[in-house]
Amino acid sequence: MSIRTIIGLAAVSATALLAPEASAQTAPPNLGNFQALDGLFRVGISVNNQLNGFDQAAGFQQSTITDLQTYLDPSEIALRVGQQNAQFGAISAVFDIRGANAVASYQQNGTALTINVVSPTGQVIQVNGAACSFTFNGLTRQQSYNQLDNAVDTDLDPTPVGQALLQCLQTGLARFSPIDPLAGNPGSLQASLTRSALDLSDNDSLVEQGANTAGTPWIVGAAYTTGSAGRFGIDRFDARLQRSFRVLEGSRALLKIDLPFNYSRINGVDAFSGQIGIGLEVPLISQKWTVEPRVAYGAVYSGDAGSAGHIVQFSATSRFVVQGLGRGRLVIGNMVGYSQTLDVPGTGFNLNPDLKNWSLRNGLAYDLPLKARIFSRSSSLRASYSFTHYLGSELFNNSFHEAAISIGLRGREDSVRASRDLIRLNISTILARGYSTYNMGVGFKF
Repeated sequence: MSIRTIIGLAAVSATALLAPEASAQTAPPNLGNFQALDGLFRVGISVNNQLNGFDQAAGFQQSTITDLQTYLDPSEIALRVGQQNAQFGAISAVFDIRGANAVASYQQNGTALTINVVSPTGQVIQVNGAACSFTFNGLTRQQSYNQLDNAVDTDLDPTPVGQALLQCLQTGLARFSPIDPLAGNPGSLQASLTRSALDLSDNDSLVEQGANTAGTPWIVGAAYTTGSAGRFGIDRFDARLQRSFRVLEGSRALLKIDLPFNYSRINGVDAFSGQIGIGLEVPLISQKWTVEPRVAYGAVYSGDAGSAGHIVQFSATSRFVVQGLGRGRLVIGNMVGYSQTLDVPGTGFNLNPDLKNWSLRNGLAYDLPLKARIFSRSSSLRASYSFTHYLGSELFNNSFHEAAISIGLRGREDSVRASRDLIRLNISTILARGYSTYNMGVGFKF
């Protein structure tokens, strides 16, 4: 999207000049009142020319990351403020990229373009011990901008500066964005892998099935999620396919292959992700305690949001059942996992934010058979709560809460699957700092 189009639609108001050194000490200023906008990408720009007293600012928004850097192009800025102000005035810009921040500036009468990736408090962040501060220094401002444009052009061979800048932005998203599709928040691929490893909202574990339960069921499920994270509205659709296999004749150990997929739409921008998980659930105490080592891989892509990445996760899960609590039973679930982001194939640029995190997920579920019959079938009520906490790389949300309640319909009494919920209707919520979603789903077993 051209700055020419957006500038023509933006409101212009007076503002003070952003001094580059101030970005390391105070929060980025609200240039042109850009924070009043709700686009996925927001930009505030101020132009202050001491030579003629010119002082203007404007806020802009766009829904895709395409050509975001053109807001620093002197030739585009000149279309609005004139050549003299664009070439000699002090130009300051603040970029809000899905919740992550960068500040940029040209000094009065200077040609160098400086860009810093910063925290919400304005401090320059560090990645691998190096400050995320970059300077493009040409003989003219246009040459400096062209250096930036070439550095971040993924169609060209990567430059060291461009590589470092993009990696800083990816790291900033994990730390400061509540809606990054890859990692750092409860709706990300990272969190989805963790939740798939221990999902207490359903009774699909071996330890919760009756001793005489026959077959190795398929599980098919779908869910819709809505919610918000700050200014971002979230809509998401999930689908899941799981198949279990007996690994040895006479053994109750199950090999599980899990295939979750999801499509999300945040402020009008689409993202897609998929996973594959392979786990082996082994009974330690029959009908009482099982453990499940698991390995999973997931990938996410959103062209408009500028997000692409993949993660591998290793986990070990335990489920312990306490029978005889009233008419129901209590399920205690514990999980420890380790996940790491991987390099993105198919591009010369390494967009890997190099996140390494341990995940601890613990929870309880209470499963209660109901006296009421629904459609001539036995029914059950299940309530669950899980708490997830991350250690390691810095994330926007290093913990979140999840609660669910569901109704299950079981097989008929003359069926060998009478103790298994064949249909389950779920409602759930996920709550974290600056993040809340609500979910409705249905699952089938056959």
